[in-house]
Amino acid sequence: MGHIRILGAGECGLPLAHRLLRAGRPVTLVAAREAAAVLNGTVTSTQVKFPATLDLETAAGLGHWRSMAPEIQGIRLAAVLDGRRILGWTGRFSRPAQSVDQRTVFARWLTDYIDAGGDLEIGDPPVAEVDRRAAEYDLTVVTRASGELAACFPADPAWPAADRPARQLAVLYLDGAIPDPDDLGIYVSLPGLGEVISYPGLTGAPGEERRCEMLLIEARPGGPLDVFDPHDSSSEQLRRTLRLLDTYLPADLADRYRAAELTDARAALTGAVKPAVRLPVGTLPSGRPVLGGGDVVCRMDPGGAQGANNAAHCAEIYAAAILARPDGPFDRSWMFSAATPWLTGTAHHAARWTAAVLDPPAGMQQLMQSAQHDPALANAFADTFARPADMVRFAAPNAGTAPQG
Repeated sequence: MGHIRILGAGECGLPLAHRLLRAGRPVTLVAAREAAAVLNGTVTSTQVKFPATLDLETAAGLGHWRSMAPEIQGIRLAAVLDGRRILGWTGRFSRPAQSVDQRTVFARWLTDYIDAGGDLEIGDPPVAEVDRRAAEYDLTVVTRASGELAACFPADPAWPAADRPARQLAVLYLDGAIPDPDDLGIYVSLPGLGEVISYPGLTGAPGEERRCEMLLIEARPGGPLDVFDPHDSSSEQLRRTLRLLDTYLPADLADRYRAAELTDARAALTGAVKPAVRLPVGTLPSGRPVLGGGDVVCRMDPGGAQGANNAAHCAEIYAAAILARPDGPFDRSWMFSAATPWLTGTAHHAARWTAAVLDPPAGMQQLMQSAQHDPALANAFADTFARPADMVRFAAPNAGTAPQG
């Protein structure tokens, strides 16, 4: 029975390791940090998990927060110019979404993995070591990579290469924000400037979780929202954020955050994501192939709310493919065949949706206008966050009507 090594203990690597371990497969997980360091570290991103993802986690025994995390019932969308709404509607999800601080999630999942007898290595091995150790395993799966290791995975020539991030980002987890009265997330488009996205979530150490508000500022590079310095303290990042909200949002929205405070000293993060779509099979210096998954293969801006969901589906599909071939071989051809259902069924749709949300084409802009007067269309648009493949129906000539079926 083939021994699997997984690099990366995030939304893809951890569920994949758990699924294989529960099925009795020998698996080694390589994590950059121990559970305590993850829990006490800086927030990692924002994440909204939609029902299909939550179902996958529950089925894998990982849905610890299903009954306690706040439910996100839909989206309150607005376009705001000079502090005034020029467009606005609400769309409800067919089933609620949820969000839990990845520090909480990863710390719990790492602890559970160890308690279940999983083999864990702590470190961030260089490519030479990954290559050397790959010879000891039947399959190496790379779900986290940067620099030299990421370069082992060629860009997918079918996708346009991005030369820079679409947005500069600021993430804050907040106490004291006034909840949306209808349990909706908010998505505010500031034309030419960027977006403000906010929704309820859960944060805190496992067993001590509490509700919070998760806030994401998406700033067009060089624009008025692009004011964050990665060297700023978390308190300074909060101060800059509140000033932006007060300046650019309508008063009723900005008022929700006036009394907000950070949930903890490491509850603020700034940065950017350069989108990338790569081929799912990488080649190490020795010529050995490795299978890539999650963000390594399909990396997206968080504004489309797809990254965590994309990674979860990758883990489920890869686990099924591995378990269907107990003794291998896990060669290059098998790797491509294992990745194809995830890429064509989930990842590529998610990447297209994210690009469209950040830079809406004319058809989507028309749809967003029409949704003000058509609740069914607004609901259908909101649900496309959960099912990005539905976007193709909005691209039809009659995109201003709700998709049927």
